[in-house]
Amino acid sequence: MKGWILLAISVIVLTGWLVACTKASSPETLIEYRRSGGFAGLDDRLVIKENGESILTRRSERFEFTLDSDTVNRLQALFEEAKLFQFRKEYLPSRPGADLFQYVVTYKGHAVRTMDGAVPSSLQPILEALNQIIESRGKEKDNHTYIRRYAMKRFVALSTI
Repeated sequence: MKGWILLAISVIVLTGWLVACTKASSPETLIEYRRSGGFAGLDDRLVIKENGESILTRRSERFEFTLDSDTVNRLQALFEEAKLFQFRKEYLPSRPGADLFQYVVTYKGHAVRTMDGAVPSSLQPILEALNQIIESRGKEKDNHTYIRRYAMKRFVALSTI
């Protein structure tokens, strides 16, 4: 019985050590951005690491890419210029409305949530830059993927006639 308890404790300690080593060797998250809502019901999530490694999730698709150092530096400059650390945690419109976008921006662990109609003017350039990354990187992975999806939709549509 004592042997099993000692084995279980050893496994737990070893697992914790491995997780700590993995976290220490991976680049830290610099920016997390989530844009949701709107008429189309978007749900976009962008994560940018300090080294430029990025993951964009759009609905059921995932795009992995690396931003060049100039882009990462430009984003950091926008955040520093806006003084995000001085922002309140939330900026919400006085009158809620349908089809508004909601944004959650996290920079170095400091999160700010806002919605259309209440976005602080100094946050606007950051949202525009992050939205531009989403729009340029969140396209179909290649034309073959688009053609396969289009062909499958046409096949399904024709088979129901």
